[in-house]
Formats: sequence, structure tokens, C-alpha cells
Amino acid sequence: MLDEGPVVSRRVWSVKGDESLEQDVQMPLEEPLSLQINESQVAVLMRLPGMEKELAAGFCVSEGLVASFADVLTILHCGRELPEVDQKATDDDGSAAESRNQVSVLVRPEALNEDARLDVVRLIRAGCGAVDVDRAELPLTPLADAMHVEAQAVLGLSATMREGQRLHRRTGGVHAAALYDGAGELVALCEDVGRHNAVDKAIGYCLLRGIPLDDKMVLCSGRLSYEMVTKTIRARVPILASVSTPTALA
Repeated sequence: MLDEGPVVSRRVWSVKGDESLEQDVQMPLEEPLSLQINESQVAVLMRLPGMEKELAAGFCVSEGLVASFADVLTILHCGRELPEVDQKATDDDGSAAESRNQVSVLVRPEALNEDARLDVVRLIRAGCGAVDVDRAELPLTPLADAMHVEAQAVLGLSATMREGQRLHRRTGGVHAAALYDGAGELVALCEDVGRHNAVDKAIGYCLLRGIPLDDKMVLCSGRLSYEMVTKTIRARVPILASVSTPTALA
């Protein structure tokens, strides 16, 4: 049974020592999202339902699939954001779930990145990025060193991010990415089962609303791996921080 928001209730057994307790707990939903660009499927994203258009916009830019967000003509998501409790029959025939889990992006053909490999469908799991093994050395345009903030402003971001992690407080098991301006004011906060999805949703939130990214900071709840850094560089976000640690390559 579905609770309000992208969660589902499941019966589990909690074991502590020699005692076990049967109880209902809330878990975050995880569903596949098929991403199509110019009618070609390019990726299947395992994601937390919600903000599908933002996720698609952020993914296209942060993965370098398009030259610029200005080249994205339309983003279409036809399905319901979440399945309804009383719509079992609709989901049984697959129509509602299929449309809910598809997003179609129309891009100027000349703006597609030649190295994006749109002929390959990639499964993007919650814990993995989309970097191909044989293409780990990617050309990235350096960011202009034009944004400077006080150290205390960065150190204070984690407290406001924790306040906004409502789903994490309810269920655990989800990551967060938050965008701030130079003064440390929260612009957007997104949660998802995947770190990469959370970043893409936050980036896409700004892209769809015309909010500049070149004067913002990103704070992530998980480790900063190589592909997390490349995402923010492609989105032209000058400052990236985390409550965890970066990898050496990142």
C-alpha cells in the first residue's frame, strides 16, 4: 500500500539479539525511467519517482549529451507522477506504469554531442554513474574562477540541507543534493535513491526555471566520485561540496 509521497509500506522483521519484532516500515520507491532523446532510447534511470522533467534536463546537460540546455526544445512526461492506491487495474495492464516511467526529450539534432553514444542504452543504477570504462578521460572546459564565498558560509550549508531532507527522515535510504547561492541561501533541494539523480534533479530544477547556475554551490549528502564532479563542471556550477569525502580521482 502506498503512503503519501514516493514511499511504500512493507512488513519487515526487526531482529535484535534473540528477539524479533514484526512491523510495518516505510521504504522509498525505486522505479526505472526510460529516457528518450529524439525518439531514441538512451538510458534507463533507476530513480525515485517525481521530478522526471528535472531529472531528464539535468541528465542531458550533466552527462554532456547536449551542447547546451538552450538546445533542448521540449521535455515530455505523460504519466502520473506516482501510482494511485486504487488504480491496480490500470497498472496491471502496464499502460499507466509505462507512461509514468517514460520521458521524451526533443533536441536540436545539430546540438547532440557526437561522443554521447546515443546508440547505446545505458542502465543507470542508483549507486553508479554513467561514465564508460574506456572513456574515463573526458575533455572538460575549465570553469572561470569568478565565485568566492566565505568558508563559514560553506560549513553552514549542511544544517539547512538536513532540515530539508524530509523523505530521509521518514524512510532513510535516500540521498540529497542542494543548490545554494553565494550567501548560503537555499535555492533547490532534491532527494533520490541515487546521488547522481539527486544532483541531476537539482540542476534540472534550475535549468527549467531559468535560474543561473554559474553563481551557485552544490552540496551532496554522499561521497564525491569522479562522475559527480564532471556533472557539476558540465552544468557550470563553480563550487561543489559534500558532507562525505571525495575520491582521489574526483
